[in-house]
Amino acid sequence: MKNGSELYQIVYSLLAAQIEFGTYRFGDPLPKMEETARWLSVSLDTVRAAYLQLKQNGYITLTKKAGAAVSMRFRQEEFEEHIQTFFALRRDAVADLCQSLGPLFSHAQWFALKNAGPKQLDELERLCLRPETLPPYVMVRHVRLIYGALNNDLLLRLVWQAFLFYQAPFLSLPENLAAFEDGDGPLLDMIGLCRRKDWNGLWQAVAANQNQLTSAIRQFYADRIAIKPDKEPVSFYWNAYEKSSQRCYSLALGLLNEIHLGRYQTEQFLPSPAKIGEEKRVSVTTVRRTLTLLNQLGATRSINGVGTQVLSAADSSRNCDFSRPVIQKRLLDFAQSLQILTLTCGACLEITFDAMDAPAVRWWRKRLLDLKESGRYESVVFDSLEVIPQFSPVRAVREIYRQLLKILIWGYPLRSLHGSREQINGFYLPYINSLLEGITQGDGKRLSNDLEKMLLCEFRFAAARLEELGVRGASGLPVPEPRF
Repeated sequence: MKNGSELYQIVYSLLAAQIEFGTYRFGDPLPKMEETARWLSVSLDTVRAAYLQLKQNGYITLTKKAGAAVSMRFRQEEFEEHIQTFFALRRDAVADLCQSLGPLFSHAQWFALKNAGPKQLDELERLCLRPETLPPYVMVRHVRLIYGALNNDLLLRLVWQAFLFYQAPFLSLPENLAAFEDGDGPLLDMIGLCRRKDWNGLWQAVAANQNQLTSAIRQFYADRIAIKPDKEPVSFYWNAYEKSSQRCYSLALGLLNEIHLGRYQTEQFLPSPAKIGEEKRVSVTTVRRTLTLLNQLGATRSINGVGTQVLSAADSSRNCDFSRPVIQKRLLDFAQSLQILTLTCGACLEITFDAMDAPAVRWWRKRLLDLKESGRYESVVFDSLEVIPQFSPVRAVREIYRQLLKILIWGYPLRSLHGSREQINGFYLPYINSLLEGITQGDGKRLSNDLEKMLLCEFRFAAARLEELGVRGASGLPVPEPRF
Protein backbone atom coordinates (compact mmCIF):
# COMPACT_ATOMS: atom_id res chain seq x y z
CA MET A 1 0.00 0.00 0.00
CA LYS A 2 3.01 2.29 -0.28
CA ASN A 3 2.13 5.57 -1.98
CA GLY A 4 -1.49 4.59 -1.46
CA SER A 5 -1.95 5.14 2.24
CA GLU A 6 -4.19 8.19 2.19
CA LEU A 7 -7.69 7.36 3.36
CA TYR A 8 -9.42 7.75 0.00
CA GLN A 9 -6.91 5.38 -1.63
CA ILE A 10 -7.58 2.74 1.02
CA VAL A 11 -11.34 3.02 0.38
CA TYR A 12 -10.68 2.93 -3.38
CA SER A 13 -8.59 -0.25 -3.07
CA LEU A 14 -11.33 -2.07 -1.15
CA LEU A 15 -14.12 -1.08 -3.57
CA ALA A 16 -12.00 -1.89 -6.64
CA ALA A 17 -11.20 -5.31 -5.16
CA GLN A 18 -14.88 -6.01 -4.49
CA ILE A 19 -15.73 -5.19 -8.12
CA GLU A 20 -12.91 -7.43 -9.36
CA PHE A 21 -14.02 -10.25 -7.01
CA GLY A 22 -17.64 -10.07 -8.23
CA THR A 23 -19.08 -8.77 -4.98
CA TYR A 24 -20.47 -6.02 -7.21
CA ARG A 25 -21.03 -6.99 -10.86
CA PHE A 26 -21.72 -5.16 -14.10
CA GLY A 27 -24.70 -2.86 -13.71
CA ASP A 28 -24.92 -3.27 -9.92
CA PRO A 29 -25.29 -0.02 -8.00
CA LEU A 30 -22.66 0.82 -5.43
CA PRO A 31 -23.94 2.12 -2.10
CA LYS A 32 -24.61 5.83 -2.03
CA MET A 33 -21.60 7.87 -1.01
CA GLU A 34 -23.30 8.88 2.22
CA GLU A 35 -23.92 5.23 3.10
CA THR A 36 -20.34 4.20 2.33
CA ALA A 37 -19.02 7.09 4.43
CA ARG A 38 -21.24 6.02 7.35
CA TRP A 39 -20.39 2.32 7.04
CA LEU A 40 -16.65 2.92 6.73
CA SER A 41 -16.61 5.77 9.29
CA VAL A 42 -14.84 8.21 6.98
CA SER A 43 -15.76 11.63 5.66
CA LEU A 44 -17.96 12.15 2.62
CA ASP A 45 -15.03 13.92 0.93
CA THR A 46 -12.89 10.79 1.38
CA VAL A 47 -15.54 8.59 -0.22
CA ARG A 48 -16.15 11.08 -3.03
CA ALA A 49 -12.44 11.05 -3.89
CA ALA A 50 -12.46 7.23 -3.95
CA TYR A 51 -15.54 7.11 -6.20
CA LEU A 52 -14.04 9.68 -8.58
CA GLN A 53 -10.89 7.56 -8.87
CA LEU A 54 -13.03 4.46 -9.54
CA LYS A 55 -14.79 6.39 -12.32
CA GLN A 56 -11.52 7.67 -13.76
CA ASN A 57 -10.13 4.12 -13.89
CA GLY A 58 -13.24 2.76 -15.59
CA TYR A 59 -14.72 0.72 -12.73
CA ILE A 60 -17.96 2.70 -12.39
CA THR A 61 -20.21 5.26 -13.98
CA LEU A 62 -21.16 8.15 -11.74
CA THR A 63 -24.09 10.50 -12.23
CA LYS A 64 -26.03 12.76 -9.88
CA LYS A 65 -29.33 11.14 -10.75
CA ALA A 66 -28.41 7.44 -10.80
CA GLY A 67 -25.41 7.46 -8.48
CA ALA A 68 -22.58 4.95 -8.93
CA ALA A 69 -22.93 1.74 -10.93
CA VAL A 70 -20.38 -0.88 -11.99
CA SER A 71 -19.32 -0.35 -15.60
CA MET A 72 -16.75 -3.14 -15.91
CA ARG A 73 -17.95 -6.50 -17.21
CA PHE A 74 -15.87 -9.51 -16.14
CA ARG A 75 -16.24 -13.19 -17.02
CA GLN A 76 -16.41 -15.74 -14.22
CA GLU A 77 -12.88 -16.95 -14.93
CA GLU A 78 -11.65 -13.35 -14.67
CA PHE A 79 -13.15 -13.03 -11.18
CA GLU A 80 -11.17 -16.10 -10.18
CA GLU A 81 -8.01 -14.71 -11.72
CA HIS A 82 -8.46 -11.43 -9.85
CA ILE A 83 -8.98 -13.22 -6.54
CA GLN A 84 -5.91 -15.38 -7.06
CA THR A 85 -3.72 -12.43 -8.01
CA PHE A 86 -4.97 -10.08 -5.30
CA PHE A 87 -4.37 -12.47 -2.43
CA ALA A 88 -1.20 -13.99 -3.87
CA LEU A 89 0.43 -10.55 -4.06
CA ARG A 90 -0.44 -10.00 -0.39
CA ARG A 91 0.45 -13.48 0.85
CA ASP A 92 3.54 -12.46 2.86
CA ALA A 93 1.98 -9.24 4.16
CA VAL A 94 -1.18 -11.03 5.31
CA ALA A 95 0.80 -13.80 7.00
CA ASP A 96 2.84 -11.13 8.75
CA LEU A 97 -0.26 -9.24 9.90
CA CYS A 98 -1.74 -12.48 11.21
CA GLN A 99 1.38 -12.91 13.34
CA SER A 100 1.03 -9.37 14.64
CA LEU A 101 -2.67 -9.68 15.48
CA GLY A 102 -2.15 -10.92 19.04
CA PRO A 103 0.81 -8.74 20.10
CA LEU A 104 -0.62 -5.54 18.61
CA PHE A 105 -4.36 -5.85 19.19
CA SER A 106 -5.30 -8.40 21.89
CA HIS A 107 -4.60 -6.18 24.90
CA ALA A 108 -6.08 -3.12 23.18
CA GLN A 109 -9.27 -4.94 22.17
CA TRP A 110 -9.72 -6.44 25.64
CA PHE A 111 -9.15 -3.09 27.33
CA ALA A 112 -11.40 -1.24 24.88
CA LEU A 113 -14.27 -3.67 25.43
CA LYS A 114 -13.75 -3.42 29.17
CA ASN A 115 -14.04 0.38 28.89
CA ALA A 116 -17.06 0.33 26.58
CA GLY A 117 -20.13 1.90 28.13
CA PRO A 118 -23.67 0.45 28.09
CA LYS A 119 -24.62 2.50 25.00
CA GLN A 120 -21.63 1.21 23.03
CA LEU A 121 -22.40 -2.38 24.03
CA ASP A 122 -26.06 -1.92 23.06
CA GLU A 123 -25.05 -0.53 19.65
CA LEU A 124 -22.61 -3.40 19.09
CA GLU A 125 -25.32 -5.90 19.98
CA ARG A 126 -27.77 -4.20 17.61
CA LEU A 127 -25.25 -4.46 14.75
CA CYS A 128 -24.67 -8.14 15.51
CA LEU A 129 -28.36 -9.00 15.53
CA ARG A 130 -29.50 -6.80 12.64
CA PRO A 131 -26.68 -6.23 10.14
CA GLU A 132 -27.55 -3.49 7.67
CA THR A 133 -25.29 -4.38 4.77
CA LEU A 134 -22.41 -6.58 3.59
CA PRO A 135 -20.28 -8.19 6.34
CA PRO A 136 -17.08 -6.18 5.69
CA TYR A 137 -18.91 -2.91 6.18
CA VAL A 138 -20.70 -4.13 9.29
CA MET A 139 -17.40 -5.28 10.75
CA VAL A 140 -15.78 -1.90 10.06
CA ARG A 141 -18.45 -0.36 12.27
CA HIS A 142 -17.75 -3.03 14.89
CA VAL A 143 -14.07 -2.07 14.84
CA ARG A 144 -14.85 1.62 15.25
CA LEU A 145 -17.29 1.02 18.08
CA ILE A 146 -14.98 -1.31 19.99
CA TYR A 147 -11.75 0.66 19.78
CA GLY A 148 -13.56 3.99 19.99
CA ALA A 149 -13.90 3.40 23.74
CA LEU A 150 -10.20 4.31 24.08
CA ASN A 151 -10.66 7.78 22.47
CA ASN A 152 -7.45 7.23 20.50
CA ASP A 153 -7.65 8.41 16.88
CA LEU A 154 -4.14 7.11 16.20
CA LEU A 155 -5.10 3.58 17.28
CA LEU A 156 -8.32 3.73 15.27
CA ARG A 157 -6.38 4.62 12.12
CA LEU A 158 -4.02 1.72 12.71
CA VAL A 159 -6.79 -0.84 13.30
CA TRP A 160 -8.90 0.55 10.45
CA GLN A 161 -6.07 0.43 7.91
CA ALA A 162 -5.04 -3.08 8.94
CA PHE A 163 -8.65 -4.28 8.73
CA LEU A 164 -9.24 -2.84 5.27
CA PHE A 165 -5.91 -4.18 4.01
CA TYR A 166 -6.60 -7.86 4.62
CA GLN A 167 -9.71 -8.69 6.68
CA ALA A 168 -12.24 -6.73 4.62
CA PRO A 169 -11.12 -8.19 1.25
CA PHE A 170 -11.08 -11.68 2.81
CA LEU A 171 -14.63 -11.25 4.12
CA SER A 172 -15.81 -9.86 0.77
CA LEU A 173 -15.80 -13.45 -0.54
CA PRO A 174 -19.00 -15.23 0.59
CA GLU A 175 -17.19 -18.56 0.81
CA ASN A 176 -14.95 -17.19 3.57
CA LEU A 177 -17.91 -16.40 5.78
CA ALA A 178 -18.42 -20.16 6.15
CA ALA A 179 -15.63 -20.12 8.72
CA PHE A 180 -17.83 -17.80 10.78
CA GLU A 181 -21.17 -19.59 10.52
CA ASP A 182 -22.12 -18.38 13.96
CA GLY A 183 -22.13 -14.88 12.47
CA ASP A 184 -21.32 -12.42 15.19
CA GLY A 185 -21.63 -15.08 17.90
CA PRO A 186 -18.10 -14.49 19.27
CA LEU A 187 -18.75 -10.76 19.60
CA LEU A 188 -22.13 -11.38 21.22
CA ASP A 189 -20.35 -13.64 23.70
CA MET A 190 -17.83 -10.86 24.43
CA ILE A 191 -20.64 -8.37 25.00
CA GLY A 192 -22.18 -10.77 27.50
CA LEU A 193 -18.85 -11.21 29.28
CA CYS A 194 -18.52 -7.41 29.52
CA ARG A 195 -21.94 -7.07 31.07
CA ARG A 196 -21.08 -9.80 33.58
CA LYS A 197 -17.69 -8.13 34.18
CA ASP A 198 -15.93 -11.44 33.52
CA TRP A 199 -12.64 -9.90 32.43
CA ASN A 200 -10.65 -13.12 32.47
CA GLY A 201 -13.28 -14.77 30.29
CA LEU A 202 -13.22 -11.73 27.99
CA TRP A 203 -9.45 -12.03 27.59
CA GLN A 204 -9.81 -15.68 26.58
CA ALA A 205 -12.66 -14.86 24.17
CA VAL A 206 -10.64 -12.10 22.46
CA ALA A 207 -7.69 -14.45 21.98
CA ALA A 208 -9.94 -17.26 20.70
CA ASN A 209 -11.66 -14.97 18.18
CA GLN A 210 -8.34 -13.71 16.86
CA ASN A 211 -7.05 -17.27 16.58
CA GLN A 212 -10.19 -18.25 14.66
CA LEU A 213 -9.68 -15.42 12.16
CA THR A 214 -6.00 -16.26 11.72
CA SER A 215 -6.76 -19.96 11.19
CA ALA A 216 -9.47 -19.18 8.63
CA ILE A 217 -7.17 -16.92 6.62
CA ARG A 218 -4.31 -19.43 6.68
CA GLN A 219 -6.66 -22.22 5.58
CA PHE A 220 -7.99 -20.01 2.78
CA TYR A 221 -4.48 -19.49 1.46
CA ALA A 222 -3.64 -23.18 1.75
CA ASP A 223 -6.81 -24.38 -0.01
CA ARG A 224 -7.58 -21.60 -2.45
CA ILE A 225 -4.62 -19.47 -3.54
CA ALA A 226 -2.40 -21.47 -5.85
CA ILE A 227 -0.53 -19.00 -8.05
CA LYS A 228 2.79 -17.26 -7.56
CA PRO A 229 2.50 -13.92 -9.35
CA ASP A 230 5.47 -12.40 -11.12
CA LYS A 231 4.61 -8.87 -9.92
CA GLU A 232 6.18 -7.16 -6.91
CA PRO A 233 4.45 -8.24 -3.65
CA VAL A 234 2.16 -5.74 -1.95
CA SER A 235 3.21 -4.75 1.58
CA PHE A 236 1.23 -3.20 4.40
CA TYR A 237 2.20 0.35 5.31
CA TRP A 238 0.53 2.23 8.11
CA ASN A 239 0.08 5.94 7.55
CA ALA A 240 -0.10 7.44 11.05
CA TYR A 241 -1.45 10.74 9.75
CA GLU A 242 -4.62 11.05 7.73
CA LYS A 243 -2.83 12.83 4.90
CA SER A 244 0.56 11.80 3.60
CA SER A 245 0.91 15.41 2.38
CA GLN A 246 1.54 16.66 5.95
CA ARG A 247 5.24 17.00 5.21
CA CYS A 248 5.73 19.68 7.83
CA TYR A 249 4.95 17.20 10.62
CA SER A 250 7.09 14.45 9.10
CA LEU A 251 10.04 16.81 8.69
CA ALA A 252 9.64 18.13 12.25
CA LEU A 253 9.66 14.58 13.63
CA GLY A 254 12.76 13.80 11.59
CA LEU A 255 14.62 16.81 12.97
CA LEU A 256 13.47 16.06 16.52
CA ASN A 257 14.74 12.51 16.13
CA GLU A 258 18.13 13.81 14.98
CA ILE A 259 18.24 16.08 18.04
CA HIS A 260 17.34 13.10 20.23
CA LEU A 261 20.09 10.97 18.67
CA GLY A 262 22.66 13.72 19.23
CA ARG A 263 23.25 14.85 15.66
CA TYR A 264 22.35 18.34 16.86
CA GLN A 265 23.40 19.16 20.42
CA THR A 266 21.88 21.65 22.85
CA GLU A 267 22.78 25.26 21.93
CA GLN A 268 23.98 24.11 18.50
CA PHE A 269 22.42 25.75 15.43
CA LEU A 270 20.54 23.77 12.80
CA PRO A 271 21.62 24.08 9.15
CA SER A 272 20.05 26.87 7.11
CA PRO A 273 16.54 26.33 5.70
CA ALA A 274 18.03 26.05 2.21
CA LYS A 275 20.47 23.33 3.31
CA ILE A 276 17.78 21.40 5.21
CA GLY A 277 15.51 21.64 2.16
CA GLU A 278 18.22 20.31 -0.11
CA GLU A 279 19.08 17.43 2.25
CA LYS A 280 15.46 16.43 2.95
CA ARG A 281 14.20 17.17 -0.58
CA VAL A 282 11.48 19.57 0.48
CA SER A 283 10.81 23.22 -0.31
CA VAL A 284 12.31 26.04 1.73
CA THR A 285 8.74 27.11 2.52
CA THR A 286 8.07 23.69 4.11
CA VAL A 287 11.31 23.97 6.11
CA ARG A 288 10.35 27.41 7.42
CA ARG A 289 6.92 26.16 8.46
CA THR A 290 8.64 23.24 10.19
CA LEU A 291 11.03 25.52 12.08
CA THR A 292 8.10 27.65 13.20
CA LEU A 293 6.46 24.50 14.57
CA LEU A 294 9.67 23.45 16.38
CA ASN A 295 9.94 26.95 17.89
CA GLN A 296 6.35 26.75 19.14
CA LEU A 297 7.09 23.30 20.56
CA GLY A 298 10.03 24.77 22.47
CA ALA A 299 12.56 22.44 20.85
CA THR A 300 14.33 25.31 19.08
CA ARG A 301 14.61 29.09 19.08
CA SER A 302 15.13 31.16 15.92
CA ILE A 303 17.38 34.21 16.29
CA ASN A 304 17.14 36.83 13.56
CA GLY A 305 20.27 36.99 11.47
CA VAL A 306 21.87 34.07 13.31
CA GLY A 307 19.84 30.88 12.82
CA THR A 308 17.77 28.29 14.69
CA GLN A 309 19.24 27.02 17.96
CA VAL A 310 18.50 23.72 19.74
CA LEU A 311 17.21 24.28 23.30
CA SER A 312 17.85 22.28 26.46
CA ALA A 313 15.12 20.22 28.11
CA ALA A 314 14.45 22.90 30.72
CA ASP A 315 14.36 25.69 28.12
CA SER A 316 12.14 23.57 25.91
CA SER A 317 9.50 23.25 28.64
CA ARG A 318 9.65 26.98 29.40
CA ASN A 319 9.43 28.03 25.75
CA CYS A 320 6.75 25.60 24.57
CA ASP A 321 3.53 27.41 23.67
CA PHE A 322 1.13 24.87 25.18
CA SER A 323 -1.88 27.06 24.30
CA ARG A 324 -1.49 26.76 20.52
CA PRO A 325 -3.96 24.28 18.93
CA VAL A 326 -1.29 22.80 16.63
CA ILE A 327 1.00 22.11 19.63
CA GLN A 328 -1.88 20.68 21.66
CA LYS A 329 -2.69 18.33 18.78
CA ARG A 330 0.92 17.16 18.47
CA LEU A 331 1.13 16.58 22.23
CA LEU A 332 -2.11 14.61 22.01
CA ASP A 333 -0.48 12.54 19.24
CA PHE A 334 2.35 11.87 21.70
CA ALA A 335 -0.09 10.75 24.40
CA GLN A 336 -2.00 8.52 21.99
CA SER A 337 1.23 6.95 20.77
CA LEU A 338 2.27 6.35 24.38
CA GLN A 339 -1.08 4.70 25.11
CA ILE A 340 -0.66 2.31 22.15
CA LEU A 341 2.91 1.51 23.21
CA THR A 342 1.73 0.84 26.76
CA LEU A 343 -0.94 -1.55 25.50
CA THR A 344 1.39 -3.43 23.16
CA CYS A 345 4.97 -3.23 24.47
CA GLY A 346 4.80 -6.23 26.81
CA ALA A 347 3.61 -8.74 24.22
CA CYS A 348 5.77 -7.24 21.46
CA LEU A 349 8.93 -7.32 23.59
CA GLU A 350 8.25 -10.91 24.65
CA ILE A 351 8.22 -12.23 21.07
CA THR A 352 11.12 -9.93 20.17
CA PHE A 353 13.38 -11.07 23.01
CA ASP A 354 12.69 -14.71 22.18
CA ALA A 355 13.96 -14.04 18.64
CA MET A 356 17.04 -12.00 19.60
CA ASP A 357 20.44 -13.62 19.15
CA ALA A 358 23.42 -13.03 21.47
CA PRO A 359 24.78 -9.95 19.60
CA ALA A 360 21.33 -8.30 19.72
CA VAL A 361 21.02 -8.93 23.46
CA ARG A 362 24.50 -7.51 24.00
CA TRP A 363 23.49 -4.44 21.93
CA TRP A 364 20.56 -3.74 24.25
CA ARG A 365 22.62 -4.33 27.39
CA LYS A 366 25.31 -1.93 26.16
CA ARG A 367 22.67 0.72 25.42
CA LEU A 368 21.46 0.53 29.02
CA LEU A 369 24.97 0.57 30.48
CA ASP A 370 25.89 3.58 28.32
CA LEU A 371 22.71 5.23 29.51
CA LYS A 372 23.73 4.81 33.14
CA GLU A 373 27.07 6.43 32.39
CA SER A 374 25.44 9.35 30.56
CA GLY A 375 23.44 10.37 33.61
CA ARG A 376 20.28 10.96 31.53
CA TYR A 377 18.19 8.06 32.68
CA GLU A 378 14.89 9.20 31.10
CA SER A 379 16.10 7.82 27.75
CA VAL A 380 15.52 4.30 29.08
CA VAL A 381 11.94 4.46 27.76
CA PHE A 382 12.95 5.20 24.18
CA ASP A 383 16.07 3.01 24.24
CA SER A 384 14.14 -0.03 25.51
CA LEU A 385 11.23 0.40 23.12
CA GLU A 386 13.69 0.74 20.24
CA VAL A 387 14.63 -2.91 20.70
CA ILE A 388 11.29 -3.87 19.15
CA PRO A 389 11.61 -2.12 15.74
CA GLN A 390 15.25 -3.22 15.64
CA PHE A 391 14.78 -6.94 16.31
CA SER A 392 11.11 -8.02 16.17
CA PRO A 393 10.66 -11.09 13.93
CA VAL A 394 7.37 -9.61 12.62
CA ARG A 395 7.69 -6.97 9.90
CA ALA A 396 4.37 -5.25 10.70
CA VAL A 397 5.41 -4.84 14.33
CA ARG A 398 8.74 -3.33 13.27
CA GLU A 399 7.11 -0.87 10.86
CA ILE A 400 4.36 0.20 13.25
CA TYR A 401 6.79 0.66 16.15
CA ARG A 402 9.05 2.83 14.02
CA GLN A 403 6.09 5.11 13.38
CA LEU A 404 5.00 5.11 17.02
CA LEU A 405 8.48 5.95 18.28
CA LYS A 406 8.71 8.86 15.86
CA ILE A 407 5.40 10.22 17.11
CA LEU A 408 6.55 9.73 20.70
CA ILE A 409 9.15 12.45 20.08
CA TRP A 410 6.35 15.05 20.07
CA GLY A 411 6.64 14.79 23.86
CA TYR A 412 9.97 16.67 23.64
CA PRO A 413 8.89 19.61 25.85
CA LEU A 414 7.78 17.24 28.64
CA ARG A 415 11.27 15.84 29.20
CA SER A 416 12.06 17.99 32.24
CA LEU A 417 8.63 17.89 33.84
CA HIS A 418 9.57 14.97 36.11
CA GLY A 419 11.50 17.51 38.19
CA SER A 420 15.21 18.04 38.82
CA ARG A 421 17.96 15.88 37.34
CA GLU A 422 18.19 14.01 40.65
CA GLN A 423 14.43 13.36 40.69
CA ILE A 424 14.41 12.24 37.06
CA ASN A 425 17.29 9.82 37.58
CA GLY A 426 15.82 8.56 40.82
CA PHE A 427 12.56 7.75 39.05
CA TYR A 428 14.12 5.79 36.18
CA LEU A 429 17.15 4.10 37.83
CA PRO A 430 15.17 1.17 39.33
CA TYR A 431 13.79 0.35 35.88
CA ILE A 432 17.24 0.42 34.30
CA ASN A 433 18.64 -1.90 36.96
CA SER A 434 15.69 -4.28 36.71
CA LEU A 435 15.96 -4.45 32.92
CA LEU A 436 19.70 -5.15 33.15
CA GLU A 437 19.02 -7.99 35.60
CA GLY A 438 16.36 -9.42 33.28
CA ILE A 439 18.78 -9.32 30.34
CA THR A 440 21.50 -11.05 32.39
CA GLN A 441 19.04 -13.78 33.40
CA GLY A 442 17.67 -14.12 29.87
CA ASP A 443 14.15 -13.75 31.29
CA GLY A 444 11.92 -12.44 28.50
CA LYS A 445 8.78 -12.58 30.63
CA ARG A 446 10.34 -10.43 33.33
CA LEU A 447 11.63 -7.95 30.76
CA SER A 448 8.21 -7.60 29.12
CA ASN A 449 6.56 -7.07 32.51
CA ASP A 450 9.18 -4.49 33.55
CA LEU A 451 8.79 -2.57 30.29
CA GLU A 452 5.00 -2.60 30.57
CA LYS A 453 5.12 -1.35 34.18
CA MET A 454 7.50 1.46 33.20
CA LEU A 455 5.25 2.53 30.33
CA LEU A 456 2.19 2.45 32.59
CA CYS A 457 3.89 4.85 35.01
CA GLU A 458 5.07 7.02 32.13
CA PHE A 459 1.59 7.18 30.62
CA ARG A 460 -0.08 8.06 33.93
CA PHE A 461 2.42 10.87 34.47
CA ALA A 462 2.16 12.20 30.91
CA ALA A 463 -1.64 12.14 30.83
CA ALA A 464 -1.84 13.97 34.18
CA ARG A 465 0.66 16.62 33.09
CA LEU A 466 -1.03 17.19 29.76
CA GLU A 467 -4.38 17.57 31.50
CA GLU A 468 -2.83 20.16 33.85
CA LEU A 469 -1.45 21.99 30.80
CA GLY A 470 -4.91 22.09 29.25
CA VAL A 471 -4.20 19.78 26.32
CA ARG A 472 -7.62 18.86 24.96
CA GLY A 473 -8.35 15.16 24.74
CA ALA A 474 -5.63 14.03 27.15
CA SER A 475 -8.09 13.50 30.00
CA GLY A 476 -10.21 11.24 27.78
CA LEU A 477 -7.45 8.65 27.30
CA PRO A 478 -8.06 5.84 29.80
CA VAL A 479 -4.99 4.52 31.61
CA PRO A 480 -4.28 0.98 30.39
CA GLU A 481 -4.55 -1.90 32.81
CA PRO A 482 -1.93 -4.68 32.90
CA ARG A 483 -2.46 -7.79 30.82
CA PHE A 484 -3.60 -11.07 32.37
